Amino acid sequence: MLRTLEGKVTEVGQTSGEGELPVLTLKLRTGEGDFQIVVAPPGVLSDIGFSVAVGDQVRARVFYDPGLRLAYAQKLLNQSQDLMVRLRTLRHEPLWDAAGNWQGSPAELPTGRVAPERSRIRGERTGPERPTSPRP
Repeated sequence: MLRTLEGKVTEVGQTSGEGELPVLTLKLRTGEGDFQIVVAPPGVLSDIGFSVAVGDQVRARVFYDPGLRLAYAQKLLNQSQDLMVRLRTLRHEPLWDAAGNWQGSPAELPTGRVAPERSRIRGERTGPERPTSPRP
């Protein structure tokens, strides 16, 4: 089941993941309790410039197994560092190979989010004024 979890990272660890590669794990404290999230091999994250640490605020789109309360990150947004990365396809396939090398496209590399603009008053113009033509 694909769902979104949001909370604070309380622990960063490691486990054996796909292809028996060591993968980074996060313990995420949410309003629903704690969740263990399997992320990606540490070397992959380092190579692509994505990091996460205890205390970071994270939003993760995950493949979730409710029986185990275990989740595999499909997309991860580190709100504290303003970085987002896609780690798995929607078919649950990791974007790294069996040797732990990044295989994703540049579109999946970490990107900074665009800061939300201040809300505008409805109808307020944001660009240059358009000239008005006289009505006959």
